[in-house]
Amino acid sequence: MADGAAFDYVSEFLDQYHEVHGTTDAQTRAVVVARRNGIPIAMNDAMWDKYGIGEDIKANDPATHAPARRNIYWKAREGASREAAASTISVLRDRGMIMLVCNIALGNWATGLARKHGIDPEAGRTEWQQNLVPGAILVPSGIYALIRAQNAGCAWMPGT
Repeated sequence: MADGAAFDYVSEFLDQYHEVHGTTDAQTRAVVVARRNGIPIAMNDAMWDKYGIGEDIKANDPATHAPARRNIYWKAREGASREAAASTISVLRDRGMIMLVCNIALGNWATGLARKHGIDPEAGRTEWQQNLVPGAILVPSGIYALIRAQNAGCAWMPGT
């Protein structure tokens, strides 16, 4: 998930499911769990800028080709094609995608980057918990999220 491919999968899943079964977005649901290296994808633009996340995960902004200072997975850049925008978190959230975020992995990222930037690790963890992309839901762990989703009838598919 660290490279955003999971969102391409969600977009294709929704489109293909609708095409084959004649369903609507309201009748089909995708759940994405951000864990391990996928945590930066769940962080808002302010955190990407403050902590230089694009540089850490080697994600370049398509507009500048420099390390991204904004969450390039949240919204497409200005002037991006409809296809490029279709696989962004904001568009998929509006289509009903649920995004869950592993609190354990988030804590690991927050602690590491807080120390790197000279910030108290506990304050860093709190800051990260409060700066998820809109609509993202913090859950105890990625495994917890997976089990709860499966209990609700979801099928598991690895992102990357």
